[in-house]
Amino acid sequence: MSEKKTINYVSVENMSLNDLVCGDAHFFHNQHLSIIINGRPRNSTFLRKETIYHVAEAHLLLFLEGWSVVNLDLENQRFQQGDVLLLPADSIVELKDYSNDLRVIVFVIREELRIDENIVLSACPEDFQHLLKMAFLTWDLAQHTPFRKEVVLPIVQAMVANIQCLHKDKNATSVTNMAVRQQQLFQNFKRLVHQHCEVQRNIPFYAEKLHITPHYLSAVIKEISGQSVMFWLNRAVILRAKVLLNTKGMMIYEIADRLNFSSPSAFHNFFKRITGLTPKEYQTKME
Repeated sequence: MSEKKTINYVSVENMSLNDLVCGDAHFFHNQHLSIIINGRPRNSTFLRKETIYHVAEAHLLLFLEGWSVVNLDLENQRFQQGDVLLLPADSIVELKDYSNDLRVIVFVIREELRIDENIVLSACPEDFQHLLKMAFLTWDLAQHTPFRKEVVLPIVQAMVANIQCLHKDKNATSVTNMAVRQQQLFQNFKRLVHQHCEVQRNIPFYAEKLHITPHYLSAVIKEISGQSVMFWLNRAVILRAKVLLNTKGMMIYEIADRLNFSSPSAFHNFFKRITGLTPKEYQTKME
């Protein structure tokens, strides 16, 4: 039987700096930015395997050595040397496993930077070296007293923009211009679903946000993914529901209310229609 997990709220504001600065790790922190060089989870008392975390701030991670498996939206992602992760604020993640030699650079960003979705990137060696140079330049400049926000933060913003461009370019390799636009539409649609699925679950809302007709949205999503718009909407809601159902202290009626169902019975019927199980049966199965 698996133990029901709690969601732990994590912010640099509620961490002990002494917990982070250990071994060969180095830590910088102020009201705008936090940087961890040579971070090692095995040295941390607050970051544990098989534990779900609600991460308050946006994060940028560069994987220097070793490997790790991280669960993002109930999907496992494996990271190793040369990989990059962009994590939006208020993400829910779970550290599933990692090697003893795992070593990362972490930027914790509290300024308003445009990070709308998880980006997982396996950078080529040249691109990764460019990112490392930007990271160490940021570290060096951050040590200046007084802290020069107007100098340091634009470099962090450039790093984020560079990663987003690399991700976009990689996805666009070997596809036609039309396919690129359709893939971008699909990514933008999934981003909007991630942001609004708890409240909005109708096709016209997303079509309006994307400045297209509902018919065209339905056609493109079906062509690109092989699934309907409603499949992706329902999938997103079910993923949120499963996370919440595996959270201690939340009653089913509270989950129904959070996910904007008209009643607990409406949530019950929806969940059973999609999964074949009632919410209660799902909880029992996971215990």
